[in-house]
Amino acid sequence: MNLIKKGIGTLLIAGLMVSSCSDDDNIASPGMTSIVLSSFEVTPSGDGTVVTVTPLSVGVDSYVVDFGHNGSTATISEQNGSATYDYPNEVEEVSYTITVTAKATGQSDVTKSENVTVIHTPPTVSTTPTSPDGNDSDVFAIFSNGMDFDGSLLSWENRIDVADVIANIIPIDGNDIIQISRLGAEAGVVELDEEVVVAHAFASPANDNPDGIGATDIHFDVHSVFAEGINKLKITLINGDNDDEYVLDGIDLVDSEWANLSYDLATDFSAPVVRIDEIKFEVGAGGTANDHATISVDNIILTKDPSATILNGGFDLSTAQWRFATFTDGTTTPFGSSSDGSWTNYDGTDNGSKTRGAKWTSSQSGGPQQGSSSRNAYQAVTLTPNTDYILEYEYAIKDDTADDPIGGRRIVGIVLDGHYIDGADAIADIDSNLGNHVGTIAQGKFSDTVGTLVQIPFTSNDSGEVSVLFYAVTPKDAWIDNVKVYAN
Repeated sequence: MNLIKKGIGTLLIAGLMVSSCSDDDNIASPGMTSIVLSSFEVTPSGDGTVVTVTPLSVGVDSYVVDFGHNGSTATISEQNGSATYDYPNEVEEVSYTITVTAKATGQSDVTKSENVTVIHTPPTVSTTPTSPDGNDSDVFAIFSNGMDFDGSLLSWENRIDVADVIANIIPIDGNDIIQISRLGAEAGVVELDEEVVVAHAFASPANDNPDGIGATDIHFDVHSVFAEGINKLKITLINGDNDDEYVLDGIDLVDSEWANLSYDLATDFSAPVVRIDEIKFEVGAGGTANDHATISVDNIILTKDPSATILNGGFDLSTAQWRFATFTDGTTTPFGSSSDGSWTNYDGTDNGSKTRGAKWTSSQSGGPQQGSSSRNAYQAVTLTPNTDYILEYEYAIKDDTADDPIGGRRIVGIVLDGHYIDGADAIADIDSNLGNHVGTIAQGKFSDTVGTLVQIPFTSNDSGEVSVLFYAVTPKDAWIDNVKVYAN
């Protein structure tokens, strides 16, 4: 059996011979030229389903080619002629029997047949969608190579891997695309490596804390050429925990262009989305599936609205929301998680004991000691433009005997004038800030009597896009806790 596949060369078919009157392929009457049907060639083209049959023979007036599909035949009248047929594309791999019958006046027909397997390889989309940009902390990636940054793709901090795709994953200029075909006959399913719980997608609950930071929307980039794809899409998000399905049907696509699709997880599907284990793609209601019914999918991401308040300001969720997306010549690790936080709860009530907090050690100091090991806590917020606010937090610094750095041991809090992707850019702009405080009170760890409250007044900029940054300069440990931003 021969395989016909896109990109392979000419296949010579010289297999089983079937004759209507003899087992020989040379048939003649005395004094007449015999028919010699030695073989025929089958040449694939296009996406693998277009085949051209060229008989190799002598003494023949014409040929009848039966392509073995729905009675499709073609007659070849000229020598060295050929016949072409385009098999259907709905199925990925199908076997057919091609039969060539040679005819000559006054002689019996000579027939050759061969089984061939046609493998359909849909063409790959030649373009990629625009890569998402914005705050890394606002995106949770299910399938995406990253955010657009300085002309390249920067991997997302919050992401999971795709465990299995009933489709092809095709690299195009360094950007992976999911290609799903034959949607007229079956669904395309993307299985996730682990479940995504919408309510705390941006922070896995620490210490069994059920609270988290939830996603609000889901985004897809989808490409379809209607003549060989689909024009309407159905997306089903599947909760494998209890087999719930969240359905969005009848989505209009854009012919031969990438469609940017974004939906509210709470209101746009058949029910509010709680958890996602699989994503299923099908032909949408009222839509048609043509030819090989192929779509391409990229940038399956969950997003949340830009925050107007500090998230995880009490550090119960460890470092969630406090990282830079990247840090040239530095680390994106913002601080060390600690159980030596303030004795005051985030709501201002007395906890009666220490809570979680953010910690710096001497080797993680920044400022004049900034280096590749320095840790900087960063969070972007989007506020009402040109409005008065207060950045509030508590800090504590160990008072153990040690050689103090120049300027003394300290915790520094800063309100930056803008959002940043690269931490190195933020550090370079520290001096052009909207407000700052250098805390030098060193009385030891947080306790029921130790902890310094800081309130930094500032006015938001014209865009409302500001960010907060913390670092420590200390030969001993230092902490912050209960970080808040609120209107003044």
